[in-house]
Amino acid sequence: MGSQCAICSRSKESPAEKLCSQCKESEMQIFQAVRDYLSKHPFSNAMQIANETGIPISKITKFIKQGSFTIYH
Repeated sequence: MGSQCAICSRSKESPAEKLCSQCKESEMQIFQAVRDYLSKHPFSNAMQIANETGIPISKITKFIKQGSFTIYH
């Protein structure tokens, strides 16, 4: 039995991956949008990013928790 995507439950190509190729691509696009926004507005907080990009704050905080972005105080 194949493994399932952590987001959509579709079958994944590789059991080592957490996401299927479609969800992985979607997550990369979201990550890129956040990164692009932060390159122009480096001291924005998660709420500002969410409001300006339309990306759910839960996705932004997930990236922060994963260490993908650094928080400045």
